[in-house]
Amino acid sequence: MNEDGSLVRLEAIHKWFGALHVLKGIDFAIEPGQVVTIVGPSGSGKSTLLRTINMLEEPTEGKVFFDGREITDIRTDLNKVRTEMGIVFQAFNLFPHKSAVDNITMALEKVLKVASGEAKKRAMEQLEKVGVAEKANAYPEQLSGGQQQRVAIARALAMKPKLMLFDEVTSALDPELIKEVLDAIKKLAEEGMTMAIVTHEMSFAREVGTRALFMDDGVIIEDGAPEDIFSNPSDERTRSFLSHVL
Repeated sequence: MNEDGSLVRLEAIHKWFGALHVLKGIDFAIEPGQVVTIVGPSGSGKSTLLRTINMLEEPTEGKVFFDGREITDIRTDLNKVRTEMGIVFQAFNLFPHKSAVDNITMALEKVLKVASGEAKKRAMEQLEKVGVAEKANAYPEQLSGGQQQRVAIARALAMKPKLMLFDEVTSALDPELIKEVLDAIKKLAEEGMTMAIVTHEMSFAREVGTRALFMDDGVIIEDGAPEDIFSNPSDERTRSFLSHVL
């Protein structure tokens, strides 16, 4: 943990893409066990913020701390740090020529040097957890989008991360497949996994989050209990956004 008891801490984070100022002085921390849902209009900087946490996007200015280490320090072994943070994207990113179980065991064996038998055991445990154990030997093309996304979640979980990051994981799915993925994430929340979730699913953000952030134009406008932000937002921009999406 960091000195302040947080697992993640961002200090004065700015991010420019050329002339575009995407993150404008972000300060925030995530404590162990928190489920932080991040909502806001497209282009508000939500995904960039999420990717900054594990340094897939390096901040132009500012510092990122994870579990007692400053990971913006150039001496940090980011590959090692990233084994402790699972991230799941909108795209499933599964290897098409490998079965569901092999998609999971490959990272365990190659990155964590887990023995083959233990890797398979761990992979099956996580496939069971997300409800697709019966598809262990199926290839991605034989799975629905929702099943592929749950395999991607299982792959991240098998690394035993301290933090899970979810970036719009349901936005590429058909509506009837969204619930199965959200249910898998909800189960993780109930088990106490620390998570940051960028989502357009407002009812999910409200129900699952222990904390919600509303972002607009590269800044955090509101940060608080989901019930407060969704029921009684204090900022006009939040009220305007929610009136269009709820």
